[in-house]
Amino acid sequence: MPTGTVKFFNDEKGYGFISRSDGEPDHQK
Repeated sequence: MPTGTVKFFNDEKGYGFISRSDGEPDHQK
């Protein structure tokens, strides 16, 4: 599972974006 800092999260839709700490491209969850 990717780790990092939450960049954006939409509580209504239940998804967001994580700014990854390992330098990989951002991950949508």
